[in-house]
Amino acid sequence: MMSPRVLVIDDLFGRLLPERSYLCRAYGLHDVSPDAPSESVKGRGDHGEVLADVMFCSSQRDNGGELVNDVSLAMEAVESGWPAPDRQRWALVLLDLRFVSGRTRDGEPDGRPGDDDFGLLILEAIRRRWPDLPVVILSSRERSEIIERCRRLGAVDFIQRHGGDGSVNPREVLALKLHEYGLLEDRNGVIVGRSLELLKTLAAARRAATGSGNILILGETGVGKELLARYIHEHSPKAKGPYVVFHAFGTTETLQADELFGHIKGAFTDAKSDKKGVFEQADGGTLFLDEIADIPETLQNQLLRPVESRRVTRQGEAGDRPVDIQLVLATNKSLDDYAATGQFKFDLLNRIRAYPVVLPPLRERTEDIPLLAETMLERICRDQGARWPREVHADVHKLLTRHDWREGNVRELRNVLERVVKDNKDSELVLPGDLRLEAPLADPQDVGSEPSQQARGQSQSVPVQWAKKSDLPMDYAGLHGAWPPLQRDVALTMAELLARALAATKKHRAGEPSSGEVNLAGAVGCLFAHQISTVQAADFVKRVMQFDPALETELITRFPDLGEALQAALRYRPRGAKSGSVKRKEAQ
Repeated sequence: MMSPRVLVIDDLFGRLLPERSYLCRAYGLHDVSPDAPSESVKGRGDHGEVLADVMFCSSQRDNGGELVNDVSLAMEAVESGWPAPDRQRWALVLLDLRFVSGRTRDGEPDGRPGDDDFGLLILEAIRRRWPDLPVVILSSRERSEIIERCRRLGAVDFIQRHGGDGSVNPREVLALKLHEYGLLEDRNGVIVGRSLELLKTLAAARRAATGSGNILILGETGVGKELLARYIHEHSPKAKGPYVVFHAFGTTETLQADELFGHIKGAFTDAKSDKKGVFEQADGGTLFLDEIADIPETLQNQLLRPVESRRVTRQGEAGDRPVDIQLVLATNKSLDDYAATGQFKFDLLNRIRAYPVVLPPLRERTEDIPLLAETMLERICRDQGARWPREVHADVHKLLTRHDWREGNVRELRNVLERVVKDNKDSELVLPGDLRLEAPLADPQDVGSEPSQQARGQSQSVPVQWAKKSDLPMDYAGLHGAWPPLQRDVALTMAELLARALAATKKHRAGEPSSGEVNLAGAVGCLFAHQISTVQAADFVKRVMQFDPALETELITRFPDLGEALQAALRYRPRGAKSGSVKRKEAQ
């Protein structure tokens, strides 16, 4: 795990190494700037844990003995790490307000009008280009005189330098700002990724983790809501307390009530002793209520008081008991829709959504997929005693990145990789053919090229996307005669897709890498995203090729593989033979 990376934009620290050294010692920073002293680069000092690596920018240029403030230099510095070549992003920017420019006398510039607030110009420029980059003002000016203006321009907070009576530890102040606002990876490596979407979610989760209150995690199935709940617990003041999980789905209302609230001896027939519910079990720690939307309405009523006032009544007991918990809840449902239809109580919804945290689906953070896949592969291989390390072909990452993952997100990715390992336990390679994906992929012919941003995260095929975006005519004249050319275009599109699938699934003979027989079942199975028989595939090929008999010769001329495929199909199903149906398997 790499250290967080901070950018300091400051005229003094950007130019003068002794002052920079002081700042690094005071705030626990490790200077990795190109002009840093060699000892700074090699050693991290003896003043406690280093909080972050730091690079410095003065945002000034020397113009023949005169220092000139230049916003573009700060922009270049920000851009160099957003992201950096190693895909890491700035965790935070520390920005000074006063940049003293002018002709230097005895090593110090004499100053120019506008120097006092030059930092605000840089702040405005950063906010316009990188609105998600957290900027903290680091200045010797009084907080009260400048904080409102800085916040209005987009700064997330303010650190007063050289101020106070010495009772405030600068390292602790910076650590707090990094905790609350920094774009930081999970230091434990459990939640894997460096995408901006994920880092923003982790920062929001840390801000929410105050040790009290209610936190609602929203996200699709399989995105890792339980991992995020654990992350919140571990980054909160309740981290040393218990962490208790309650899953609402799949149990009866009676069992749910007993798990939630517990009971006293004699409360019902089998209550032979007192039992704590999960609220009491989590006292002093964090309680995670998963799939809150699946809790029955009667239990939702009983949750109102524990959720709001942290007082719990065991079943069969007249009084209540106080609990000190941090409550995290999660759902993959739209609670607003559930509340509108009466499936979820508005009163409970209003109590639990004080601080919602949205965990993005995998298709919205595709840049994380290669790193996530490599990490998962290693864990799966080690858990199953399979060969590791193994080389992952570049096209595997491209296929995984282009897949939709709408059915199961990170969980679905793990399932795919687990199948790869079980099917190829002793292999030193992972190749595109090893993947068994559960939904249609993008065009196989484009595996070697980068997908467009628009294509990512969409499950519809390219022709369907095109058709839905087309402006269809609404008048009689525009609609007159539209059907025949549409049929022709559909036939051509289906035939081209089939031709590409045939090329992507050819059976290669040993020693003949560029040639091979057409694979009817493989090609049609690719298009339908499930296995089918050769006879069913033959029926499909015949229907495509004979959709418009006038096009058959043209199609075979344009796509020679289609001619070979049609001949193979006719061997299995001669012309005039009754066609079967290609049936899609039901989702598992």
